[in-house]
Amino acid sequence: MLSRALHADVKVVAITGKVNSLLAEEADVVLHTGDSEEICPLGLTPTVSTTLMTVIGDIIVVELMKKIGFTKKEYSKRHHSGYLGQKSKAEANQSMPSLLDTLPPDDYQLDN
Repeated sequence: MLSRALHADVKVVAITGKVNSLLAEEADVVLHTGDSEEICPLGLTPTVSTTLMTVIGDIIVVELMKKIGFTKKEYSKRHHSGYLGQKSKAEANQSMPSLLDTLPPDDYQLDN
């Protein structure tokens, strides 16, 4: 696998419906979604499998965010553009005191 060649110390987690696939065989951890039948009437478009992978990925991300204490401020650093980035930045800034709020009044004077 390419990732093993580039980063031998990085663990590989596979989310797959095929436990006998090359990906599953090479992975350190396999999250098996089951060999679900897709609902596309043509049998061509992945539907159920992609939904399962999205749900599993979302659960992993949310639990990791809780574990590491990921904040709105950290989120806004990575999503600085667009609606979510602007919203997280605004909310993070509201919850943060200004520098003047943290200093004793005798340490500064505002010029009018």
